[in-house]
Amino acid sequence: MLVLTVLIPLLGFLNQAAAQAVDAWHLDTMYTLITERLDPIINPNGVSSHAHRILGGSNFGANYNYNLYDSSSCSSAAVQADNSNYWMPQLFWKETNGTFTPLKAGTRFYYFLARNKPDIPVKAFPPGLRMVIGNPNAKDSSSTNLPAPAQGFICLKDHFSSPTGDKAGPDFNFATDCPQGLTTTIKFPPCWDGVNLYKPDGSHMAFTDNLQYGSCPVSHPIRLPAIMLEYVWQTYNLRPGVPLKGNLVWANGDTTGYGLHADFVNGWDTAVLNQALNDPNCVGKGEMTMTACPVLAQHMNNAAALACRPARGVLETIQDGVALPSLPGCNIPWSSGNKPTCSPPVSNPGLPSGLTGQDGSLTYTGSDYPLPSLTSYPANKWSRVGCQGGQNSLLNVIQYTDAALTPARCQTYCSEWGMQFSALISGSYCQCGTGLDPAAFMYPDAHCKQPCSGASGFTCGGNGKLELFYNPSSTTVNHPGVTDPQHVGCRKEGNGGRALAASYISYDPMTIEWCKNYCIAQKQPLAGLEFGRVCMCGPSFANGGGVPQPQSYCNAPCSGNSKQICGGPAATLSVYNLTLPGGPGTSSAVTSAITSTKSSTNAPSASGGTFTVTKTVTVTAACTAGRKKRSLRHFDFLH
Repeated sequence: MLVLTVLIPLLGFLNQAAAQAVDAWHLDTMYTLITERLDPIINPNGVSSHAHRILGGSNFGANYNYNLYDSSSCSSAAVQADNSNYWMPQLFWKETNGTFTPLKAGTRFYYFLARNKPDIPVKAFPPGLRMVIGNPNAKDSSSTNLPAPAQGFICLKDHFSSPTGDKAGPDFNFATDCPQGLTTTIKFPPCWDGVNLYKPDGSHMAFTDNLQYGSCPVSHPIRLPAIMLEYVWQTYNLRPGVPLKGNLVWANGDTTGYGLHADFVNGWDTAVLNQALNDPNCVGKGEMTMTACPVLAQHMNNAAALACRPARGVLETIQDGVALPSLPGCNIPWSSGNKPTCSPPVSNPGLPSGLTGQDGSLTYTGSDYPLPSLTSYPANKWSRVGCQGGQNSLLNVIQYTDAALTPARCQTYCSEWGMQFSALISGSYCQCGTGLDPAAFMYPDAHCKQPCSGASGFTCGGNGKLELFYNPSSTTVNHPGVTDPQHVGCRKEGNGGRALAASYISYDPMTIEWCKNYCIAQKQPLAGLEFGRVCMCGPSFANGGGVPQPQSYCNAPCSGNSKQICGGPAATLSVYNLTLPGGPGTSSAVTSAITSTKSSTNAPSASGGTFTVTKTVTVTAACTAGRKKRSLRHFDFLH
């Protein structure tokens, strides 16, 4: 049956895409294959808890494996190279007599084709991929398990005369009728982890930093087409002029609308899809119909799509416009709290054997989707990895500001502190880390074009974006020019208070040995020197102090021995851990400011997810024999 598909401007969603000149395909000739209680992802080889309106390949059934679906004889999508299946729950009108009428719907989908980087094309869906998006039990926006823009409801009020009259809402309960229909849209995440074809929690897929247009996270580096599935429910045909509020219910009984969800199983001819994704006549031209792509146009057959029917059998018959005494299955309308149960229980129809079969693998084992890897980077050399970003892009970050920053200066700093990742940001900041946060995002190089503060001919990242370098050999802490084994580096003074706050003294003939002995007398395990003549002690770093700095920032000669260094002139400390071997110690335990939490993420190695270097240093030493304490006068202390 041919049903009307309304071509809708997708309000801010498409305006956002247009502003970024994102490539997109849309298929407007797509028909319902069947409406029944099957869901091969959630209920494999069983009857689903509620009815779905299913689109796509004729081999749809209660199980899913790619080879079976790919070999469908037809698809209800006009592009016959796509034997995938797509579905949303069926929407019903609640009649005043207590019955429920299935609504007709026009359907279509969008594929948004934004890339991680301009030179890396979007890849075809891997064979065997499944996706479920949304929460059927959601009762408000906070429980949908989706970013807010991923779920949409539009009441087509005056679409044909003035599309700006269309109204968007948070759910389907519009306090008005929708003369041109009710549109429900849902957006699928486009970033794949490259390993898992399905995980029940959906973690094998991820959204970009900008829903479907931005960049993929490091943990999910493979960019796939971003599906937006759209159903236009023909409320105007069934109850023209009647407001929607309080009259609609999803197939699972949800009356709030927030239970909108959708599924996808891949049945594409991946060779055809990959050819289209790499054809300059099909990409790089902004938004276009699939028919406008020469590769896909060869596979268009609207008559075949319109005539396509399920090939493996039918579970039940649910006809549009024909009222039912109850929602199929155990689905009592509800708007809050736990889903109601049925008493007596509702029995399911028998499942025809033709609809069952073996499910496909949940893990991808092919070689067409290689994951980025760091194994190819040479040893003892800093190699550029790319432009990265995110709230916490590196693991175990240390950072300093440098008015003369260059890539080499930053790399020297990171090498000193034994960190494998060196990153430049905003022109004058240097960061080091032991690995990449899996939630960091991969950006095109155009985001990392800010000149370095110390060399305009070099770029030092961007605003919130890191120009990232990697050296697999940078794993050993080595402070240049320092041989004292108790030295734990040049560190930053505290913010608004001392970094070592237990005791503090300014002493004109200051030396490193004097300061160490002073802190031993104070029974403190850490000793710090600054300004050439100041010594401070403490059990640990305080007031945000102790952040590692380049050794060159501690360059003030000690006032009592000009051949020694006692911190720096700009609030930097030369710090000594008195419990480490090589000098007198105390019984206090000290933990270095550089700590590492070993990553357990499944992020690919290119992202630093599995090779975190542990740098926690905790050393306990026994107290030495009693020492004669130096008698200090009041003016020895500065308060």
